[in-house]
Amino acid sequence: MQTLWLIIQREFVSNVLTSRFMIGFIVCLLSTAVAVFVQIDDYETRLAGYNTAVREAATEAPEWELYSKIKPKAHRKPNPLGIFNVGTENFGANTVTVELAKPIFELNFPMWGAPTQKRGSDNPFLTIFLTVDVVFIFKIVLSALAILFAYNTISGEREDGTLKLVLSNSIPRDIIVLGKYLGGMLSLFPIVLVSLIVALLMALSSGVAAFDGNDIAHVVLIFAVSLLYVSTWYLLGLLLSIWTKTATTSLILSMFIWVLLTSVHSNIVTFAVEKFPPHQMKPESVFLQSASEVWNQFRKERDAYLKQRGYENITKSITWEPQTTPTGTRSSSWSGGYFLIENYSVNSVSKADTSIFQEILGYQEQLRAEYAGKAEEILNKPAEERERNAKFADALSRISFADVYHFAVGTIAGTDRQHYNDFIQNSRAYKREIVEYLKDKEAFSSRAWFSNDQGPAALTDLPGFEHKRLSLSESFSRASVDILILLAWNIVLFMVAYVSFLRYEMS
Repeated sequence: MQTLWLIIQREFVSNVLTSRFMIGFIVCLLSTAVAVFVQIDDYETRLAGYNTAVREAATEAPEWELYSKIKPKAHRKPNPLGIFNVGTENFGANTVTVELAKPIFELNFPMWGAPTQKRGSDNPFLTIFLTVDVVFIFKIVLSALAILFAYNTISGEREDGTLKLVLSNSIPRDIIVLGKYLGGMLSLFPIVLVSLIVALLMALSSGVAAFDGNDIAHVVLIFAVSLLYVSTWYLLGLLLSIWTKTATTSLILSMFIWVLLTSVHSNIVTFAVEKFPPHQMKPESVFLQSASEVWNQFRKERDAYLKQRGYENITKSITWEPQTTPTGTRSSSWSGGYFLIENYSVNSVSKADTSIFQEILGYQEQLRAEYAGKAEEILNKPAEERERNAKFADALSRISFADVYHFAVGTIAGTDRQHYNDFIQNSRAYKREIVEYLKDKEAFSSRAWFSNDQGPAALTDLPGFEHKRLSLSESFSRASVDILILLAWNIVLFMVAYVSFLRYEMS
C-alpha cells in the first residue's frame, strides 16, 4: 500500500508541476466562467418570457364567461440546470394552449392557430455560444486535458529511461498501472471540482436562478459523471501510451481519436441519419388531410344523431316561450384541417326554451373531444417518426463515450429531448383533465356553455397545469444506461491497459 501511495504521489506531483496543468486549469476555468455568464443571461431571458406568459394567461382567465371560451395554457418553466447544460431549453414549444377541438401536436412548418407556441430568445451572444455551456466545456476541454496528462505516462518514461529503472525493482506491475491511473485522476480532480464550483457560485450569485436541494443534488451527480467521463479519456491515453513506443506517436494517435469521438463522429451520424433515415416519413400534408377526414366523420356521426332525434334543423327544433318571436340561433364554424370549432348563440336567449339546444350540445361537444383525440393520434405520427429516427441516431452516437457523457448529463439536468417530450405529453394529459373537468360539471349541456344570462361559468376550480421536475433517483434511473456505458468503458480500458502492461516488453 505504501508503494502504491508513493507512485500516486509521484504521478500527481509530476502532473501538477507542469505548465500543461496550469494552462489547462486556467483555460477550463475561464471558458467555464464565460459559458456560465452567457447562459445565465439566456436563462434570465427565458425566465422573463415565462413569467410574462403566466401573467398574461392569468389576466385572460377572468374574461372566460362561457365554458366554451376557456383556453387554459400549459407553460414550460425554464430549468435552472439549463445554465450548466442548455440541451432542449431553446428548442420547441414553451406554451401549449388547450382547446377542446384542437389536437396537441407539432409539425415542422408553422401553422396559423397551432396549439404549441415558442417564446424566442433575443440573446445576441447565443449566435456564438448557442451550445457552449459547462457540459460542452467539460466534454471538450477536460477530455483533451486527460489525454495530455496520460499520453506520455508510459511511453514518455520509456524514452527517458526511467521506466526501465522502475521495472528493474520488485514493484508489481499492477501496482504501477493502478498508481499511475489514480495519480493522474487525482491531478485532474481539482480542475473538475473547482470549475464546477465556480460555475455553481456564479449561478447562485446571479440572483436569477433559484436552486433548491434537489438541484444541488443533481449538480453533484453531474460532477460524479464528469469524473467518470474524464477517467475514460485518461484510461484511453494510458492504454495508447502502453501500446506505443514514443510519446509523440501516443499523442498523435490520442488526439486523432479525440477529434473523431468528440466532433466528427456525432456530425457524421447526424448527417447520415438525416440523409438516409431508417423510418421514411410521409409529407406532413398527408396527415393534415387525414385529420380533416376525421372531422368529416365527426360531422357525419353528429348529423346522424340529430336526424335520429329529429333535430335536423336546430333553429326549428327550439321551442319558444309564448308571446315571443322565434328569432332562432346563430352559428359559425371554422375548420383548419386539424381542428373544427363551431360557435352557437341564441338570440333573445332569456325568452327561449334552450333545453333541446343544450341536449344537442351535451352530445356534440363530448363527441368533438373524442374526435379531437383521434385527430391528435394522426397528427402526432410525424413527431413519432422523427423521434424514432432521432433515437436511432442516438444509438449510433453512443459508440462515442463523449456523446454518452452528453446524453447522461442532459438526462440528469432535465434538458434532454425526453424531458421536452414529457412536457408535450403532460400537456396532452392536462387537456384530458380539462375535458374530464367539463364532463363532471356537465358543462357541455350547461346554459353557461353558450350564454351568461344566468351568470358566468363557474371556473374557480378549473385545474391548472402542474410543472413537474424529476427527483434525483428518477433522473439517475433515466441516465443509468449511459452511466453504465461509461462505467463499462472504464472497466474495459483499465483491464486492457492492465493486461497490456503485464505483457509489456522494454525491447
